Amino acid sequence: MIGTRVRISLKLFGEAVPLEIRAPPADARWGELLPLFWAIDDAAVDAAIRQAAKAGETVSCRKGCSACCRAQPVPVTPPEADFLLRYVEGLAEPQRSQIRERFADRISRLDEAGLKEAFLNRNENLTAEAARALAVQYLALGLVCPFLEGDACGIYAVRPFVCRQYHVTTPAELCDDPLRHPIRQVAMPIAAAKATLKIAGETQGSPQFTTPLVLALEAAESRR
Repeated sequence: MIGTRVRISLKLFGEAVPLEIRAPPADARWGELLPLFWAIDDAAVDAAIRQAAKAGETVSCRKGCSACCRAQPVPVTPPEADFLLRYVEGLAEPQRSQIRERFADRISRLDEAGLKEAFLNRNENLTAEAARALAVQYLALGLVCPFLEGDACGIYAVRPFVCRQYHVTTPAELCDDPLRHPIRQVAMPIAAAKATLKIAGETQGSPQFTTPLVLALEAAESRR
C-alpha cells in the first residue's frame, strides 16, 4: 500500500541498525525507488563513519569543501539520471534555465575534448587502463558540477550515491585529483550504486552503466 511505513533492521559492522522507511508505489519508475535506497544508504554511511571514529579516524569532508565537486566525473546510475532529469524539469524559472545552461556548457566542453561519446555510450569491453586514461582526461577539464552553489551542494537531499558515500579522512584538498593524490576513503559496508546498476540491468534485460553527472540529463532523455 502506498504510504505504508515499513520497519527493517540492517546489520552493519556487527551492529543492528533499525530503520523505518516509506514503501514505494507498486508501479514505480526507477527514480521513484531512490528515496527508499537513499534511506538505506544513509544508514550505512552513518554506521561507516561511526566505525571510522572508533578507529580514531576523522572525516575531513565539511560544508564549503567542494574539491570533489570541481573536477571528478561523479558517476550516476540510470535511475539517478532519470531522477535528476525530472528534478530539473520540476524547477521554477529562472533556476531551471540556469541549471540547463550549466549542463550545456559542461557537455560542450566534454564534446570539444572528444570525450562525450566515450562516456555517454560505454564500451562494454573497456579495459581498466583505458578507463583510467579517460578519467585522467576528464579530470584535466575541471568540469564543475552543475548543481554546485557557492561551494555547497544544491541538491544535497537528493545527491547521487557516490556523493553520499564519498567520505575521506585525508586532507580535503587532495580530492581535486584522486588519481594522482593518495586519497583514503571511509570503508562502506554496501555498494549502493553497484546494487542499483544490477537491479536496473535485471529490469531492462541488458547491462547498465554509470555516466558522469554532467551527462545525466542527456542520458536520461535518450532513454525516454
